[in-house]
Amino acid sequence: MNDSLFPPERHAMGNRRSPRRHFAVLLAFLGATLLPAQAQAEPLYASVSLGGNVTGDVTLRSRSNDRASICDEYINPRALSVPGCTAPGRGAGDGWAAPFDGGRGFSTEAALGYRFSPRFRAAVVYGYHTTHFDQTVSSTDASGVDFDKIGNELSTGEESLGTASSHELFAVAYRDWPNRSLWTPFAGVGVGVAKARKDFSWLWARSANPDDILTGRDQPNAEEILGNLAGTVSTGRSALKDTMTGFLVLAGASRPVSDTVTVAFKVQWTRFAAFESGAYGGGVLRSHPPNLRLDGSEPVSTWTRTEDTDRYSIVLTMRFTLP
Repeated sequence: MNDSLFPPERHAMGNRRSPRRHFAVLLAFLGATLLPAQAQAEPLYASVSLGGNVTGDVTLRSRSNDRASICDEYINPRALSVPGCTAPGRGAGDGWAAPFDGGRGFSTEAALGYRFSPRFRAAVVYGYHTTHFDQTVSSTDASGVDFDKIGNELSTGEESLGTASSHELFAVAYRDWPNRSLWTPFAGVGVGVAKARKDFSWLWARSANPDDILTGRDQPNAEEILGNLAGTVSTGRSALKDTMTGFLVLAGASRPVSDTVTVAFKVQWTRFAAFESGAYGGGVLRSHPPNLRLDGSEPVSTWTRTEDTDRYSIVLTMRFTLP
């Protein structure tokens, strides 16, 4: 027998090992191609989003450090002799509200993200959002010295809210659910900060008839006070600003349209801490400069707050793989 020939047993053993070798080669090929491709697919990406937003009703609650009108030297030349008109605690207990219906607006975002795996990714998201209210409403819920002004003496007491806008920066974590369909559902949560602005104006006008004015009737110079106060106007316009922290929750679905481009849509709810403006003034106070004293001292300022900071957005996103 030729020793160069394998015995039948060795031929049989070789035939049994051959499929195993082929399977091992196939696994190695998949490990070197498909598996790394999945792990490294779209590691770094950028995206842009456009869409719209809506908000619920918004009530702006305001307070000021004004004093009663009889403490205003422009209205009452004897103001400094009236008990309490020079006491501390200006504006304590005063306040009023302006209830506005919800608004609608425009949302745009830009993001830079990183995919850690087919299921998990994270992104830093910059957003600019505008919501248009464009409403004028009557001032309400007055308290303190503002009660007599709004409830009895004003012929007009109204406030206007124009456009609310914000620049926002969020860190967002996403969870994707890959599947055999073309669409991949996803959800996300994020935390961030917003620099917000609200365009706000107001107009309070007292009745021109001195008989409608109650303020100062108990003063010795009541006729002078009523004459000076009747027909006066307090009006102005200000950009209310605040920096707020917040969080968001979102859900959507994405679909690839090429090897490097994916389209997605998402629905997002964003909630911020209460908005509270810094002190603002401006305009005129009872038809004179916005201070209480003839020498320009005791300027009057106002603060406005709202806890109605929810926003709902629907946006379309284009996501681009970066090299």
